[in-house]
Amino acid sequence: MKSYLLLTLFLLFVSFSPGELYGEEHQDHGSMKGHGAMAAAGTEQAPDYPEMAAPGQEIPLGNDYYFIYGFDKRPKLGAVIMKVQIFGRDGKKDTSFSVMADAGMPSMKGAHETGDQPFKLSQKGDYLLPINIVMPGGWEIRLTVLKDGKTIFRGSYRFDV
Repeated sequence: MKSYLLLTLFLLFVSFSPGELYGEEHQDHGSMKGHGAMAAAGTEQAPDYPEMAAPGQEIPLGNDYYFIYGFDKRPKLGAVIMKVQIFGRDGKKDTSFSVMADAGMPSMKGAHETGDQPFKLSQKGDYLLPINIVMPGGWEIRLTVLKDGKTIFRGSYRFDV
């Protein structure tokens, strides 16, 4: 009887494929995607984020705009707020843009990435985003600026904590 039960359990175990054990819905909840998603991600080219000028410098956005970025304090462990101000050629703030940022540690790709986060527009017309610096080391913030849903700027800023 005991050997019959063991044989039945063994046959049940080997008859299931890994996909049937975990189910498709399991793959969507974890950080790992199915093999098809991984293959597709490997063939897509990641966008280029050229290095930006230092904080506080004017950075052109096409021919008609520029922006200045900075932080509420020198980036260190904990939360730091990144601020972006966008101006027209006339020097007046422009709030018609969307600004996104992704922060992470290039040396630990995927471990601390925040994913694209939208900046919030303040009453003063500044774009603000809190960024949580969770450990010492080299960090990178990748900034994306959009106008009417189209990406018009990508850039990165690297710093050490």
